[in-house]
Amino acid sequence: METIQTANNKFVAKAFIYDDEQKETIQVLIQRGYIPHHTAVGRGKSTDKHWTIENYSGRYGKGFKMVTTSPYSRNFNHITYFINNPKNQTTT
Repeated sequence: METIQTANNKFVAKAFIYDDEQKETIQVLIQRGYIPHHTAVGRGKSTDKHWTIENYSGRYGKGFKMVTTSPYSRNFNHITYFINNPKNQTTT
């Protein structure tokens, strides 16, 4: 199964891509300038769809977070942050 590739490799969690709709959503976010910054693990249960997308504004900047089902536990999710012009990254 494919995983979401992030810009920051120091984080160890990886989120799976569950279907073509999710893959297309990721491609649209990247085309609009939202970089997959990193993936973290969070508590909670995800939907039957296996992934959702939510607005995000916080520590790493502004953008979206994609919440995906953890393949290891139904009590946890993998959260990938798509950030527009992430902090701590230079632009050219």
